[in-house]
Amino acid sequence: MEIVFLNRFERAAGPADTERGQVFIGEEQGLWTAGWHRLSEQGETAEEPWYEGMSWEELLAAFRFGIARKMREGYRPLLDGMLEDEPFWERRPPLPTLLQCYADQFDVEAALAPLRSWRRAKSVEEKRSAYLVATNRELQMLAVFVPRTEEELKQIPGFGKTKVERYGKELLQLVAGLPREHEFPLDWVASAVTAETYSDWAFRQKEEKYGKQQSLLEEKKRLLSGIRQGRTLAELEKELSLNRRLLVERVDRLDEEGYDVLPLIERELSALPAEEIEEAEKAMGELGDEYLKPLYQRLYAGADKGSGETERSYEKLRLLRIRFRRTRKPAI
Repeated sequence: MEIVFLNRFERAAGPADTERGQVFIGEEQGLWTAGWHRLSEQGETAEEPWYEGMSWEELLAAFRFGIARKMREGYRPLLDGMLEDEPFWERRPPLPTLLQCYADQFDVEAALAPLRSWRRAKSVEEKRSAYLVATNRELQMLAVFVPRTEEELKQIPGFGKTKVERYGKELLQLVAGLPREHEFPLDWVASAVTAETYSDWAFRQKEEKYGKQQSLLEEKKRLLSGIRQGRTLAELEKELSLNRRLLVERVDRLDEEGYDVLPLIERELSALPAEEIEEAEKAMGELGDEYLKPLYQRLYAGADKGSGETERSYEKLRLLRIRFRRTRKPAI
């Protein structure tokens, strides 16, 4: 194996002791390998493999996840810049970031339950993704800092004028019964977060980020494999434990990335009347295929009688759009 990248890491193990290790990327006949070697004073190494395969994209995800985990454990590289935007304390983080870091140190699961229920109901009511209503981190900060007024609510990152006007009164009512242990304004948080606390939190965020990237890449591999094997959407939904809407969005993204998903699309649309397909393609030709809402309003809005039918119509439109893009003849 030819080593194409190597970097030494160290961490203090006591007043006079230092633990050492090194990360590596190697290649042999198109097969990529990445991992960690723990180094002892005797020069012996214990290998911790992180990746072995032919995908550079997967290797990078595994490599970054492994580095973030080692840096969270206290190791630091001799060669800096192993992760983008490394959280060096010398570049003092802005207050919104420190507020997030501080709030994440508290276990407020009991207080979060009604906030999550509210967000779920609001998401259904407004037909918007839950994270657009409020992110997990925004709810965490609400439960920790417990604002009493709209002016205090505006001090929490994510709650600008529009969101406060839309949801402020409801949210303040939801947290009104919670005890408040922190004072406003929240400027004091800047001195309450130590460099050690921030560093541990920041590397934990990196670890979670790259862990999610790894999971998404694994999901992508399984989805592509299922498509090649002739699976239906219903079968893929079960195998991948994805809800139908998210699954169709994943297929749509694969198409945008250039993967051949047309066999799956043709299978799913095989029971659709030819007239409906022709009408949809005609509408896409006239209205364009970038936005689904105008297409839905022309083709299905008058016939759908419930949220379930609306969801199904948007799913058909996503599939029809992929077919339209892959089968239409380019203009001469």
